[in-house]
Amino acid sequence: MWPPELATTSTANEIGGSYEINTVPSMIQPPIEQYMSFLSGCLDSPTIPDSKQKRKAPDDVNRDQERKKEADRAYRQRCKFKKIKNEEKLCALTEENNRLDRENKHLKNEEVRLKEVVQTQNENMKQLQGHFCQLKSQLDKQNIVVEVLSKQLVLKAFFFQW
Repeated sequence: MWPPELATTSTANEIGGSYEINTVPSMIQPPIEQYMSFLSGCLDSPTIPDSKQKRKAPDDVNRDQERKKEADRAYRQRCKFKKIKNEEKLCALTEENNRLDRENKHLKNEEVRLKEVVQTQNENMKQLQGHFCQLKSQLDKQNIVVEVLSKQLVLKAFFFQW
């Protein structure tokens, strides 16, 4: 099994249960490269001569070529349909994007217009509040005048009765 130069002898130590390996001094272990080359030769797959290899019949080769051509043709057709479908989707998305852009511009314009309306109404409200304050102060003044005149009238009426 092992080459004779790798042969070793071992004896059992009955008392200790350990083993001693005695090598013959004339035997020198070969370098690891020799083991590796030996193993690589065993592990390599055997080469089959060209004459032993199985060759396909011409009909099989033609059938394989036709299958490949048909598969290639079908693949190109699928790619073509996929490209057309993607272009249609792109057109639809472009149209939708343009529509959304127009709608967005319209909404922004509407927002600006509504802000202007709110600002105008706020200004009108401030003017009305100012006018209301003026009218209220006039009313308060007139109420005071009416009250004073009423008191004077009551006093004059009271003195004329006497």
